[in-house]
Amino acid sequence: MAGLRTIRVFEHQLLRVGEKVGSVRFEDADFQAIVKWAEGRDCPYLKIEHQGVRFNSYVGVVQCHSLCIEILPKLDRWLPSRDAIQSCLIEMLKVARFLKIDTFRSAAIAVKALPLIDLFWKFYLEEVAKLLQEGLIRSYRREEGWKPYLKGKLVLSQQLRASQSVQGFYTHATSYDYNHPLNAVLYGALLVLRRLPLSPTNQQLLGQILNRFPKLHYSTGLLRQLDTWQLDWKTTRYKDALFLAKMIVQDNSPDVRSGVQHGVALIFDMKTLFETYIYQMLVRSKPEQARVSYQERRFFWLKRSIRPDIVCEWEGKRVVMDTKWKMLPKGQPPIEDLRQMYVYNKYFRAAKGVLLYPKLTVNESITAPFHGVGAAVDHGVCEVRFLDLVQNGRLNLGIGEALWDSF
Repeated sequence: MAGLRTIRVFEHQLLRVGEKVGSVRFEDADFQAIVKWAEGRDCPYLKIEHQGVRFNSYVGVVQCHSLCIEILPKLDRWLPSRDAIQSCLIEMLKVARFLKIDTFRSAAIAVKALPLIDLFWKFYLEEVAKLLQEGLIRSYRREEGWKPYLKGKLVLSQQLRASQSVQGFYTHATSYDYNHPLNAVLYGALLVLRRLPLSPTNQQLLGQILNRFPKLHYSTGLLRQLDTWQLDWKTTRYKDALFLAKMIVQDNSPDVRSGVQHGVALIFDMKTLFETYIYQMLVRSKPEQARVSYQERRFFWLKRSIRPDIVCEWEGKRVVMDTKWKMLPKGQPPIEDLRQMYVYNKYFRAAKGVLLYPKLTVNESITAPFHGVGAAVDHGVCEVRFLDLVQNGRLNLGIGEALWDSF
């Protein structure tokens, strides 16, 4: 990518000024640019430390001016290279349906050969190009003001009040055009990308799209409006493009201000990604009569509720599962996780509760009953299960079948 340097780090890693990752050195100018860009922003995915940046349990990309930082999941224990880890991350995003990577229409380009940031930009631009080809939605809107021609209803009181000083017509009219909030958010994201270094291919595609896209007004208030927007049969095709557009324009006003460091972050919470990946694997491989629910909620005190990640039911048996994206070198779960599963077992009347962790080489699964007062009372069973996320150098897509087999 011309003019853009890429550094690959892992979640929880500390990147220090002067550190060289591959052929790219993290310079003090890069550090200062990130500090200035992150100032005043809500950035839970990174923490500024003395002469360094520490990354948290998030994955994705952070691009600040000419530096792109790819944050990869901590899978280096199983995979030999960061290229392989990047491929696993892309596959996990695809399985979790965070990104429909298989919708890329440029079949000649191998996904694994692209830098992660280039992959995201390419996906977004191709989605917008597809919407342009299908036709953007239009809507009716009311407008009132001065026009050089008579259109709509003439507001006589305003016209007479200023007839001596203003030429034209003060009208109240209805327009049917592309000035729709969804189109405006897409356009705002395109303006953000225009300020960032892009690959020659993406730069060319962006130019073609901007030439065809109607010039609209974007404001940050549209994001709040978008959070409550319900997509219908006409706008559901916008879903994938809007997903990335919201991430691009978040905290990135398209108004260019002097001294502002331009940057963008496309970040995914690794805990959410892991639980969604496991849920989708269970849905893919579930038996015909089985039922799987995600984040099923039950009240337990006033308006407070509990929500296990996954509840499975099959052949009259209910199992509650909770995913934990953390490594257990000693193979023993924290007491807080066990207490959580005890409550889930009670409230959901589950035959078994399962804690799911990524597997280290020494981890072995454990199944044991909960102890309690009263020998005649069944307090349920808890299984601590460690999952092989990688098999033969690739993301393990057989996890769902293995979990159903252990039901």
